[in-house]
Amino acid sequence: MVDVKAVSYQYAGAESMTFGDLCIGAGEKWLLTGESGSGKSTFLHILTGILKPASGKVTIDGTDIYSLSSAAQDRFRGRNIGIVFQQAHLIKSLTIQENLLLAQSFAGLPKNKKKVNQMLQELGIGSKAFSYPQQLSQGQLQRASIGRALINRPGLLVADEPTSSLDNRNADTVLRLLLDLSNSHNTSLLVSTHDDRVKPAFSNVYNLTLNDAR
Repeated sequence: MVDVKAVSYQYAGAESMTFGDLCIGAGEKWLLTGESGSGKSTFLHILTGILKPASGKVTIDGTDIYSLSSAAQDRFRGRNIGIVFQQAHLIKSLTIQENLLLAQSFAGLPKNKKKVNQMLQELGIGSKAFSYPQQLSQGQLQRASIGRALINRPGLLVADEPTSSLDNRNADTVLRLLLDLSNSHNTSLLVSTHDDRVKPAFSNVYNLTLNDAR
């Protein structure tokens, strides 16, 4: 499903960062760990097609994502990669339903309200479809963010510190949702975290150290 080989990146005026190879099978669940400055955000941006590596290859579902044009890469990302950020980053002027419909549109897919509403029901926030982001709790916002990431049924779901701003109850709920939805949709899952509450749920760990990313 996901194959990262011989990837490196260099910021201007900094030493080159190199990353170990990673292979994630369909439906597998992985944890990305590492100290601050070890390159986790850089690695995630490379993996999701946001930041082009200086060398190496990222293949997702048989497609070398950096061989695509910018427009084709955007469409591929929208259809094949779901991203859950630490903060929800939903558009405040749109309802929750409209935010998910927009994700379908950005991926070049037809808008499907029935599919959106089914997703929101699955996440336990079906009653919030016509609410605006500022009307939701932090836990509800994170659920909506997960829904936006999964609405196009991507093969890969990447979550960047999804529980760090949540209390214990909401953190456990969000983690269970990520794992359960990964199972039910057969979606590969990669979670980046510093949160010790998350770590026991994963047996596959890709750990970055300051030395590894140099």
